[in-house]
Amino acid sequence: MTDQQLEISKEPGLLRAIARGLAWLLRALWRVFGHVHFLVALAILVLTAAGWGVAVNVLKLATEKSPVPWPAGVEVNDKYVMTSLPDKMGPFEFVSADGELDYDPKAQGFHKDGRPDGEDEVAPDVMELLGIGTASDERNLPLRRSNWLATRTYRDSRRAPGDPLRYWRLEVYYYTGGVDLVPHTPEICAVAGGAQWLGTTNMPVTIDGVAAPWGNTPLAFQRAMFQRTDMQGAAAGQFVQYYIFCLNGSPKSSRNEVRFALGSLFVKHAYFAKVQFAPLPAVQQQAGGLVYAVPDPAQADQAVADFVKYFMPCVLKTLPTPRDIDRLDAGAGSEKAGS
Repeated sequence: MTDQQLEISKEPGLLRAIARGLAWLLRALWRVFGHVHFLVALAILVLTAAGWGVAVNVLKLATEKSPVPWPAGVEVNDKYVMTSLPDKMGPFEFVSADGELDYDPKAQGFHKDGRPDGEDEVAPDVMELLGIGTASDERNLPLRRSNWLATRTYRDSRRAPGDPLRYWRLEVYYYTGGVDLVPHTPEICAVAGGAQWLGTTNMPVTIDGVAAPWGNTPLAFQRAMFQRTDMQGAAAGQFVQYYIFCLNGSPKSSRNEVRFALGSLFVKHAYFAKVQFAPLPAVQQQAGGLVYAVPDPAQADQAVADFVKYFMPCVLKTLPTPRDIDRLDAGAGSEKAGS
């Protein structure tokens, strides 16, 4: 092989530049490794590339993840907020009042903004941090294939004003079509907000009245414990967050389980959702005046199963099932998800 044989002179523009770069690389390899070694190395590269291509086709490996449409009938608005959770789930009622929770300490009163207090408006910079509302989401929203979130606060109608467990915050985050590293868990986000993480343990909870793989067996919800700190950095009480993941319709306890599955070459269609909840500290109006009710983690633990049994069946209705994923993998069509 000579330099003249590798000379490229007819390719225009970018193609000519690429060809010259390749020619330079081949000449360099030729001079370093010599005739025999160069041909062996080149043959190995060609066979490896060809073998990978064959493996991808024969084994039907998924080098990219295809998005999973959420079920028909589930509504997501143009702000990528899922709006299909019911306002009443057993004794838990969505806080539709304006001026019940948003207490302004400067004004010494409850703030009204014309919106339900149980409906959170997520700032654009937070949406960007969450990876929801991207250009890809904008394209996929009409196809029911975008990422979305839902953050709502519910009132336990059985508990009197002033009860620390009267209000519960529920958050659901849906991601699809990408190999996401699952960065958003309480252990990361709460610490970023200034809290000290004290540890995470499993909390078994059984949900009745839902189909497998969610029903009639204890599910390992995660219980993450944190220490609040004041402006001087001193300890100022503890709080707890609970969460679980749904990966392609099946429960998963840790983000590492989700990461492993998303990285699998045998998973073609993929979505995951994080379901997170906790009792909400709030200034409450009661007969004797205002009281700042802070939930005790030990008391919250006793109330978790009660909240889960009411909200989790409603959340699962907004997520694709394992059967939906099987249909997609079999090529039955994305529009049949959740039908």
